[in-house]
Amino acid sequence: MTRTLTLDEWALEEFSAPIPSRPTLMRYAKNGMIYPLPFKAGRCWRVEASARFIGIAEKPVINKEIDPRLMRILEDGTST
Repeated sequence: MTRTLTLDEWALEEFSAPIPSRPTLMRYAKNGMIYPLPFKAGRCWRVEASARFIGIAEKPVINKEIDPRLMRILEDGTST
């Protein structure tokens, strides 16, 4: 098994200063923006030492005929 790092330790090596905040790093981990995928060990996110940040691979196709409220949520993240 490959040696793993905590998400914070990995971020120090992967990103130049300033590194993303802890909530941002956790969002990257949850949304599959790091490859190979991080995993949770107890309460701590673990990442392989060789992992890389890949960002969003693809944007979903959004039908323009859906409800305007749903469209607003999908486009800019607002909930109301």
